[in-house]
Amino acid sequence: MKKTLLALAAALVASGAFAQSNVTLYGRVDLSVGSVKDDGTGATSNDLVNKTRGKTVTRMFHGGDGGLTTSRWGLRGTEDLGGGLKAGFQLENRFNADTGASQDPYFRGESSLSLMGGFGEVKLGRSTTVYDDVRTLGQSRDVFNSAFTASANGVFKSGGDYASRFDNKISYYSPNMGGFYAAIDYAFDEKAGVSEDKHALKFGYKDKAFEVALGHQNEKDKKDKYTVLAAMYDFGSFSMSGSINRRSGTAANGDDEEYALGVTVPMGAFAFSGGYAYSKTKHSTGGAKDGKANGFALGMTYSLSKRTRVYAGWRDVEVKNASGVKTKDERLYAVGVRHDF
Repeated sequence: MKKTLLALAAALVASGAFAQSNVTLYGRVDLSVGSVKDDGTGATSNDLVNKTRGKTVTRMFHGGDGGLTTSRWGLRGTEDLGGGLKAGFQLENRFNADTGASQDPYFRGESSLSLMGGFGEVKLGRSTTVYDDVRTLGQSRDVFNSAFTASANGVFKSGGDYASRFDNKISYYSPNMGGFYAAIDYAFDEKAGVSEDKHALKFGYKDKAFEVALGHQNEKDKKDKYTVLAAMYDFGSFSMSGSINRRSGTAANGDDEEYALGVTVPMGAFAFSGGYAYSKTKHSTGGAKDGKANGFALGMTYSLSKRTRVYAGWRDVEVKNASGVKTKDERLYAVGVRHDF
């Protein structure tokens, strides 16, 4: 009888614990086929670009380089600890669906553990920075914040050199305070003899149709500071997003000013989107221009179901250096399909 009661008690405890926690497997596969051509004449560090300059290259894209998003799979879960406190985790792998190759590190998307409650959320590990959250807001209606987005692939100089994720990071996210929110990141450098820690912060306000936020990020290892002001407004029949970005760098790299605007129009199962982005670089001394870039983009999606959509996109990018030489004059066209699970 005692053994039976103990077994029953253990089963009840186990079932109760299971009811208090959950784990979700999720993911996304994105593949497209299209062409890319770069008519720029300036030297680049990319050997493939140098070899194919002026030629139309038809290929399959794995999402992040010519589609809506990078393919991924992940696990996330929460456990109710009682008293309004929860524990949570997320592990997300990014991979190239055209070859099956995993990106490095293995859990490149996220590897984090957090505690959540009425105080907000404290998160440890690797995840997107709160500055990157604000940048994403500013591009959210610019061709679906994808590889087709107007500011992608060289138009925003800061887009290629800022860290979208920090390793060894501790973050705090405030609870919603009447629509207002705030968050801060601090990443330990963990290198002896140097001081290369990083930090980022954001402040914002959000209601049903409108969101505006200010973000800042300081990366001591590169001596770069980034600031972005972004907003989004949903008018019902269409929505718009925009951002103003600043990068303060060294005298050699100069300072960047970047502007982006996007609009998305839903029409039943269709969604149409367009965007424009412009940037210029100035030297810290003298204010002389050190090049400029602009990008135009158009795209559309059609939802076959809640989880599967087909899409098409076009992007035109032009980048000039201080001498007026085109280091990039690229056009990208692609059609593809994305499935979420």
